[in-house]
Formats: sequence, C-alpha cells, structure tokens
Amino acid sequence: MTRQSLYRRHPDLLVEWGENGKLVLVDCGSWRKFTVKPELLELLSLLDQPRSAPDVHGAWASSSRPEEEVWRLLERLAEAGIVARAVPDDASVSKHPDAAPTPEADARRDAAVPGPDGAPPAAGWTPYELAVHAQASRSGVPAQLRGTPPSARLVHTEALERIPLPEGATASSRPLDRVLAERRSVRRYHSGPVPLPLLATLFARTARVRGYLPPLKYEQTQRAAPSGGARHSLELYLVARDVDGLTAGAYHYDPFDHALEHLAPWDEELADLQRRTLCVPMREEQPPPASLYLTSCAYRTGWKYQGMALSLIYRDTGCLMQTLSLVGTDIGLATCLTGRVEAPMTPSFLRPYRDRLVHVGNMALGLPTTTPAAPQLVPLTTDKEPQRA
Repeated sequence: MTRQSLYRRHPDLLVEWGENGKLVLVDCGSWRKFTVKPELLELLSLLDQPRSAPDVHGAWASSSRPEEEVWRLLERLAEAGIVARAVPDDASVSKHPDAAPTPEADARRDAAVPGPDGAPPAAGWTPYELAVHAQASRSGVPAQLRGTPPSARLVHTEALERIPLPEGATASSRPLDRVLAERRSVRRYHSGPVPLPLLATLFARTARVRGYLPPLKYEQTQRAAPSGGARHSLELYLVARDVDGLTAGAYHYDPFDHALEHLAPWDEELADLQRRTLCVPMREEQPPPASLYLTSCAYRTGWKYQGMALSLIYRDTGCLMQTLSLVGTDIGLATCLTGRVEAPMTPSFLRPYRDRLVHVGNMALGLPTTTPAAPQLVPLTTDKEPQRA
C-alpha cells in the first residue's frame, strides 16, 4: 500500500471503559477487543471519512509522529481490522512488504462492499445492534444464580382503584387454521366502544397466570405465551379511550388476580401517547378506542440470563404479540401492532417505575368496521426473477 491509500475507521467500533480506567475498543462484528491509548481515539476521530496518511498527519494536531510513522500505524490498524483500507484501483500500486494483508483482513474488506441493489454493508446494522446481538450469543445461564429472584408480580399500590374483570369466555374459539388464515392488521375501527368483557377475554387467554412452576423460590410462572426461563417479564398497560364499562384512563393488568388497576384518568397526555405510539406509525389520524402499552420488568429476565436478557425480552415480546393478535382475531377484535418504543418511557403514570420498566411495543384495539377483507395478494408464480439474499 502507498501513502496515498485511503483509510477509514471500521464502522462497527464502539468504545467502553475497561479495568483500571483503560479505554477499550470493541469490534461489535467480531467481538474482538483492543486496549488503546487516548491518542489513538483522536486518530480514529479523524477517520470518519477516507483519508490518506499525509492528510491524517497534517490533521493530527496532538501527535508529533513523522508522516512515515503515521502511515505504518494506519497499516497496522488496517491489519488489525480497526480501520479499513480504500485502495485505488490501480495495478501499479504495490503493497508495502511489511503490510501483507491476512486472509482475515481481506475478508473484512470484502464485508465492507455494498450488497445487491445498493444494500449497505453488513445489512445496515448499527454497531449498537451488533453489540447487543454479540452479547446475547456469548452470555448464557450463570453456573449459580445469585441473590433473591425478583417477584413475578408487579402490584401498583398507588392505583386509584382495582377493578375485577369478568370471568368466562365471551366467545367460543374457532379452529386454529381459520384464525391463522383470518388474522389481519386492522388500522381503522368502529366508532363504538370496545366491550369490557371482550378485553377481559383477551387478557385471560393471552397473559393470565395459570400457576407457579417449581421451585417456587425462582418465581417462575406458566402463561399462554412462552417466555425464556419462564421469567415472564412483560407487563401490560391498557390505555382506554372508549371502553364500555370502564372509565377512560390508563390501567395495569394484574395477571394474578385477573383485574385492572386504575392508574390515571384520561387526559391530553394519554391522547398524545396514542398519537405518537400508534397513529403516527400506523399513518392514521383517528386513534383507536383502546390500546396496549407493553413494558418489560427487565430484571426478571436479567436475574437469570444476565447479558442476553434484552434479546430474550425482545423474543418474549414477539411471542406475546403473536398470541395477542391471534386471540384478538379469534374473539372478533381488530388489532394492529406497532414497534414504536420510547426510551425513556414518557407516561406520567409510570414515572415511579422508570428504573424498573422498559417500553417494548404497542397494540391498537377496537371493533372492526366490517368483516376485514382478504388482502389482494400477488401470486408467488410470477415472471419476476426471484431475489437472492
């Protein structure tokens, strides 16, 4: 490589604090870690765009290294995968004898090539997403669970009132294959209120606790939707704008007592919450008569699974969302899920719990205006050439 070769810091790098105050670079794609000096961070900050060694030498204000040494340093960083080379397509460019690329370095440079149809390298992952994924793949169940496990039950002692939900199904279930075939995401709802017994059935069939799993000290429960380690960290909050038999406001579903805890009356904040988390992502102006604000009491899962807790919580959320969608379809509710999440959470009624809960998803709920029509699907047998991943 020549001194006119271009270098850019690898996009998958993050910086963390190591032991004894040392700075550590983490390659979130390969999960390799490098202890670095503060001086190197200044160099990497200059490589947010491709630069040659002479450019870097001129811009690196705090360094007294000669240009030759800066170039050799950039080559060593390229071999380590901390920076990527952008070499001119010129056959006359010869490689420096001390910088022969390794197969691993070649593979890393190939990985930076955009994918088909202009797709970004690495499928567009951010280093933070790669870090979470890598952490999940390297963290398992600890050899010995430490401390007292967190309770599987969250009780809002500050609730304005507790409202027992009606028992018994309001509708008989249909064959599963029909429910699967009829499931739709519905974004427009009947103008009338949602009957409370219908919501009670939805909660009972999807989230109600059926019992504890032994040993009791682990606070493991059995529910309709699966959860990693039976930890069941998810908590459901009902935002009721127009529910027949229920005062408009915010509620927490207690899956142990099958009851609602009234947390706050309806106000403009709740209306804005529905707009931001539902109407905007659904691209609809009219808010639904009811919605669910899904949260996770993350430490329930983290107590057992530590570094892979977040990935498990996301998977648990997907399982519960699917269960809610299918049960809603079965009992005649129109539903639509949205992935818009808030970090940190904004609802005032959850302010005391912002250090314990994280927001993970939403669901709009209502009665369908008519029987949802089957979507217009394009047949799989078309003349279009199939795309290859």
